[in-house]
Amino acid sequence: MSALPVRSFMDGANTKWRHGYQPNYDVVNEKFMAEKTMNHKDGSLEQVVENLVKTWEMESSHKMDAADWKSVDKEVFTISLNGGKKFNLDDNISIGNYNMLMCESPLYSAVKETNQSSHDLFRNVFKTGFAWEVLQVFSGPPLVSFTWRHWGTFEGDYKGTKATGETIEMYGNCVVKVNDEMKIQSIDVYYDPNPFLMKLTNWKSGADCPMAK
Repeated sequence: MSALPVRSFMDGANTKWRHGYQPNYDVVNEKFMAEKTMNHKDGSLEQVVENLVKTWEMESSHKMDAADWKSVDKEVFTISLNGGKKFNLDDNISIGNYNMLMCESPLYSAVKETNQSSHDLFRNVFKTGFAWEVLQVFSGPPLVSFTWRHWGTFEGDYKGTKATGETIEMYGNCVVKVNDEMKIQSIDVYYDPNPFLMKLTNWKSGADCPMAK
């Protein structure tokens, strides 16, 4: 079995954590280890990429000051969804990863959510964690292309939709550009969030589509 995920750069003594304390990943790590579909070899490119993206996610969700970020090339970093708007590091800190990577749709409105409210929303839904794994890596640095799986258990109500207890998954592709120090210069994510949102809102294809609340 592969090792636990490694999220680097969590030990800065003066780090400005969003909630005032260093985050703890024990619960989601347990879910990840129990339910992941891939067992990447220690030291493999797949494991390196997986840990790098998990480190970015940790900084994205919990570090409030760009000075504390170590996973990205701060001067050039961008992130985008499906070839759309490119957000920079300041955007990432302000808007948050959920809002950047869900954007506007009939089932989710990023402009109606803040960084904090979006994280609170999904943490309440996925109480035992929203786990993420790399499936397959197609190319190595500097341009890393790979597929991924993101999943959680529908344990808490989502905006009036009652929890079902089912596992909800999403799949997608990603291209990450890194520099010689393996710092991320860009993240380009490609996936369709709507099947995931349809599960959370109990919306059936062909029915009147609810507007995001």
